Amino acid sequence: MIRRTCGITVDRVARRYLLAEPDGPPNGVVVSLHGSRSSAEGQVRLSRLDRLADRVGAAVAFPQAISPIGSGYEWDLDGDLPFLAAVVEELRVRCSPPPGRVAMTGMSGGARMSCRFADTHAESVSMVGAVGGLRAPGRRPSRPVPILAFHGTADRINPYNGGGNPRWVESVPDAARAWAEANGQAAEPTTTAVTPRLTRTTYGTNGGTGEVTLWTSAAAGHTWPGAHLGLFLRMFLGRTTTEIDASDEVWSFAQRHANDP
Repeated sequence: MIRRTCGITVDRVARRYLLAEPDGPPNGVVVSLHGSRSSAEGQVRLSRLDRLADRVGAAVAFPQAISPIGSGYEWDLDGDLPFLAAVVEELRVRCSPPPGRVAMTGMSGGARMSCRFADTHAESVSMVGAVGGLRAPGRRPSRPVPILAFHGTADRINPYNGGGNPRWVESVPDAARAWAEANGQAAEPTTTAVTPRLTRTTYGTNGGTGEVTLWTSAAAGHTWPGAHLGLFLRMFLGRTTTEIDASDEVWSFAQRHANDP
């Protein structure tokens, strides 16, 4: 694995992103966005997606927002679109992902930013993996964007049933339904209880164009499934489910939809 910090200038402002690359040509590109009050380095530690470089030969980028908040940064849903578009274009030229699209994922505010980027730049995105922050598209995307989402029912930061603050009104199931409608999935979803605490709800067919899949973890908090948090963060953010690993699922989902029309 090769790790590097990449600089990029957008609108005369110097920005940066972290990049983990395999030793050989990458077979896919993942862009992973940190949550509010976090950073690119924080997203590396939380998601462990950089390990995909060694494990499966993927290139994984971790862009950083520029607006400070607390000890970290938060995304500007409109102002950061040009930055992310520039990062994605740079990765497309550098890594040549098939067929020129990247997988976009993020935690909390990073998930919300991923959804915004996908509905405005659908031609550049193979899928969205939204952890603890799925939001409905603001417009109908130019092509169906497969959606994979994870959310805990005991999330106090972004409540599963919506509410909490002006940026978090709709429920997570409503957001999933809105993406399904935008992707042309009119049929009712299929819901499967995988374990007593883990449920999968899918619009469309597994692996089909425009698929929307929501993993719901009962009693889980505002966390990345499969991650390991310290005691303080566990007390603040809630339980993390270990019944599914969001990082592994994001890559598998991205591979299934890499060559969607």
